[in-house]
Amino acid sequence: MNNATLNTTLSTALNSPLQTQPIPLSSGVLPGLQSSRVQPISSSALTSNLVTVIDPITHIDFRRNTLGSAQNLGSLSGPMSLTGWVGSTDTIDFYKVNVNSSRLNISLTGLAADADLRLIQDVNQNGLVDYGEILATSNRFNMRDETINVSGLTAGSYFIEVLQFSGDTSYKLRLSDAYVNDLIAVETDLGNLSGTQIFSGHIDNKNTTDIYKFTASTIYNVNISLTGLSADADVRLIRDTNNNGLLDSTDVVVSSLRGGSAAEKINASIPGLTYFVQVNQFSNSDTNYHLGISSGDWFNTNLVDDEIMGEARYAYYNGGGIDRNEMIGLLRDAKDYGAIDSSELSDLRKIVGNAAGLGIADYVRVLAGKVVNSDPANARSGIGNLFSGSGSTQMERLIGKWFLGTDRPTAAGTYQYASGALFQNGISYRDVDQGQVGDCYFLASLGAVALKAPTNISNMFTDNGDGSFTVRFFNNGVADYVTVDRYLPTYPGGGFMYANDSSGLAYNNANNELWVALAEKAYVQMSQSGWTGQDVGNTYESIAGGWAKMTLEQITGRSATANLMNLSNIWTAFTSGQSIALHTNGTTEAGIVGNHVYVFTGFNYTTGRYTVYNPWGGSDGPVELTGAQLLNNFSQWDAVA
Repeated sequence: MNNATLNTTLSTALNSPLQTQPIPLSSGVLPGLQSSRVQPISSSALTSNLVTVIDPITHIDFRRNTLGSAQNLGSLSGPMSLTGWVGSTDTIDFYKVNVNSSRLNISLTGLAADADLRLIQDVNQNGLVDYGEILATSNRFNMRDETINVSGLTAGSYFIEVLQFSGDTSYKLRLSDAYVNDLIAVETDLGNLSGTQIFSGHIDNKNTTDIYKFTASTIYNVNISLTGLSADADVRLIRDTNNNGLLDSTDVVVSSLRGGSAAEKINASIPGLTYFVQVNQFSNSDTNYHLGISSGDWFNTNLVDDEIMGEARYAYYNGGGIDRNEMIGLLRDAKDYGAIDSSELSDLRKIVGNAAGLGIADYVRVLAGKVVNSDPANARSGIGNLFSGSGSTQMERLIGKWFLGTDRPTAAGTYQYASGALFQNGISYRDVDQGQVGDCYFLASLGAVALKAPTNISNMFTDNGDGSFTVRFFNNGVADYVTVDRYLPTYPGGGFMYANDSSGLAYNNANNELWVALAEKAYVQMSQSGWTGQDVGNTYESIAGGWAKMTLEQITGRSATANLMNLSNIWTAFTSGQSIALHTNGTTEAGIVGNHVYVFTGFNYTTGRYTVYNPWGGSDGPVELTGAQLLNNFSQWDAVA
């Protein structure tokens, strides 16, 4: 070939596009690794670059630009290292390697510009990158190291592609078939470690290893926790002592290699140097994980159990506090081996005891305290208080009772899942609709507060988003909580048996307004704790009979008064914003129910009569009475500001 012919060939090669239309990827491409910014090589681009010469002036190497001209590295046995270059004049390098192991680890390091990495298997051996033949892609931004770590491979030939994304760069390519990945690359750089950093990740056959780099500026004890596992994974603290990018036998500072899904933990005193933390798959496992790397915090100082310590740390740093669902997770972590040991129970109690410092909401603190400490309702329900050695079933029942509302009161009728919303068109005293239990004192108190202070009602409820609601009451001014689910007792025809029984709506009607019925159910369950003044049985009948003064205080957390009848005083209290419930005499005139409690609702200036509401509900609304009728038929009025 003469010089003119060579120059023409080179010019054609240089101006031929390396990429045209992208090829769709199959499901065989690794989730989370494929990026839309890097397009697969099309067959037309490949065939247009079958040039295998080196320009003596520009030194452009076209020998590795196709599968067919890939540099053959032979069989992989142990780590292999080589160098190369990609850039504007040579955008792609292909390498062919024969793999006899089920694992392949690849790292691309030493980058001065952005380059990407792909693993390809030419299944049909046609020399082209066809649909579904890209097995894995690594395309981190900028000059970050690229890595591919896969397992479950069949023995055979594979292709490795290094391709330019932007800029010109030399690179170092390393390969290994080691069971424990022995290539050290920087996937996540933490910088100088101070305090605690947390991460979540996933490892499986398509991504067997995650590596984190950090620098210790001085000597300190580093604490590493690997938790939230559903399968076996290991963690290693590594120092690349000779900076060769390989995990040599002397590079592992310390490792945690527990079996199964047990939490992994490392505590080590380290000098001020650079380190790597390697999370590695074991035995083709597939698991999510939570990783904490800390120079010291409350969790490793105060907690003992590895799983609880790591998961509590992750929950706290991940969202600025431990929320309800995370607390439930911590409680369940304690039953990992079928029983709760003394360390686990102690750790849970410490977490609850430091609720303010750990950003735990008050209702979560109280409910968790009932689980891990004690509550009279635990024994009365037959579940019992938690102790060292308690089984997983007891723990789950306590979680159900306090966090999920599954310990439902004994009731007539059949429990059905109630459709509808907590509130429909706002909060009104007319939402109150008493059913088949004599709790007029409680329901009238709800109605009185709904009339004058509806935010007290809305603030009673926390919607947990899982079909349950945590309900707040006050014990001598201190908030206490219980959780109820949406299941409510019903008649055979589907109507509600207790609150809402006059609504005419079945349990499965989307128009149901549930707040009164759920508050009633919660009050029944709370009575089992023994402080409401009602019977301690977890039955609807246990709350029959009572005084509005007590329930006004229990609903609002404020002191209430019980007063003899005086129209002027009632009106003054009402107009000043107080919620008022009226108790009737045992003997009353027609139309007024004796030994009953009504809601005082105001004054009708047109008729010159006072208005009261019967918590039995119905469509009639408030009853109008003269002042004389109020004085003759009612014996007491209870009020709360």
